[in-house]
Amino acid sequence: MVRPINRPIIHRFREISYTALASVILMSGAIAQRAMATPPPSTETYTAAVTPGQPKQHQASAQGPTVPALPADIPTALDPDENGIVGLIPQPNDDIGIGHLRPADLDSLAGNDWRRSPLRNARWLRGTALPIYAAPEGNPWGWLVNGWLLSDGYDPLAIGRDAAFSMVQVNRGLYTFPVLELRDDGWFEFQYTPAGSAWAHVSHLNLGANALVVEPWEDYLPAVDRVEFRRLGISQPVRSAPSSSASLQALVGPNSLIEPLEVEDDWLRVRVIQPANGCTPLPGSGSTEGWVRWRDDAEAPLVWVAVDDCL
Repeated sequence: MVRPINRPIIHRFREISYTALASVILMSGAIAQRAMATPPPSTETYTAAVTPGQPKQHQASAQGPTVPALPADIPTALDPDENGIVGLIPQPNDDIGIGHLRPADLDSLAGNDWRRSPLRNARWLRGTALPIYAAPEGNPWGWLVNGWLLSDGYDPLAIGRDAAFSMVQVNRGLYTFPVLELRDDGWFEFQYTPAGSAWAHVSHLNLGANALVVEPWEDYLPAVDRVEFRRLGISQPVRSAPSSSASLQALVGPNSLIEPLEVEDDWLRVRVIQPANGCTPLPGSGSTEGWVRWRDDAEAPLVWVAVDDCL
């Protein structure tokens, strides 16, 4: 698979990895004591790491906020109720942001044994803890921890059971949060409920076991098996080069297999097989390689992951 060509960073960082703040063992004495402590304000500069097998990391310098104390009573970890996870297949006009918040190590979801992965769908949230804020540089108002939404003075809400959460399905067996903005001071905004979003900071790295990553769509899309256009039923042009003035190679119809190969700015090089019925090329089908526009001038993605399993 050709590696994507990263778009230059102009007004916000596109990708930062960080370690989730806790795991299901938060209730053990050592981890709980460390997480409950409120350290002095940080003067440390945080630099994103390069992890083998993960997308290339940009570097971010940010003075992080003080890690807030966890609520006094943390419920036992539980898997989110998937019946209360909504928005998995985004509609054409849904805002899916610049990228997503996901677990960094997806090895357990690879291969035929993916259904046994502890990360499957939204289960990775039971091993994650993250303080959330109403606004950058504001006061913390809650935590996502152990599969719960916790806030002082309110009853704990089990994710998907007591409160509906918004996530998107980005591949077989994986739900993630759309990231709407990532600022150069380390604050990022992510969509987590149908009604609103929350902010978090990338400097909260070392209080737990799970590593997470904020990954831009331009780095994620070339790694998936197939994509499809979000507006179905409309033929899309395939061009010989990543430019709207390049010659027309073909038109992509609705009954096509589209394999992503490489990203260059707003363009995606693809291999298209058409016609096809689901995952199966039809007799007489042909293959074309070329460039399609994958996001518009407002940076809204025009394509999305085809999540049905063609393997």
